Amino acid sequence: PLSAQSLAPGLIVLALDEGSNTHLFAYQPQAAGSSGLPLSRLTTGPWDDITPAISPDGKSVAFASNRNGYWDLYLLDLSGGQVSRLTDTTEYEAAPSWSPDGLWLAYETYRDENLEILIRSMTEASEPIRLTINPAADHSPAWSPGGRMIACLSDRRGENEIWLADLDKNDAERYQNLSNNPGGKDSRPDWSPDGSKLA
Repeated sequence: PLSAQSLAPGLIVLALDEGSNTHLFAYQPQAAGSSGLPLSRLTTGPWDDITPAISPDGKSVAFASNRNGYWDLYLLDLSGGQVSRLTDTTEYEAAPSWSPDGLWLAYETYRDENLEILIRSMTEASEPIRLTINPAADHSPAWSPGGRMIACLSDRRGENEIWLADLDKNDAERYQNLSNNPGGKDSRPDWSPDGSKLA
């Protein structure tokens, strides 16, 4: 568990390889008037914990783990240390991304022999919404700060490029190739805080 001081803005949660397994750690660089948080272990065990994503309120972390034999999504309460299971399927599920209001989670899953992106409610026990249905591999979702767009990687044109899914448009008009980067190696899109740019 982390102290309330450690949960201040600026907290970084990362996955680090430790020999044969990968686990989650927290780190907070020194900020004005505070001592920061040294690299601190959040998870341990004979399994892998990967792709952490801090919730918008900074109180929890969604991540993927194979601790029960399959890659499912889990939620870690940072102040109490409790871990709860979000998904329970035999399909690979990872790379969660929070909506700005913390009510939804987008993530990649291996479904129908392909990587696709699903969206699930964090407040209701309902079936996830399938965002992508395409023969291409769609993965690595990144929810925009404005909440109405999700950037992702897709090989719809033969190689990984950054695509944008506009949630306010119908399926036929929803997707736009942003990078158009033939021969390049695009990966893991990330939004600027104001939502005007993508790294």
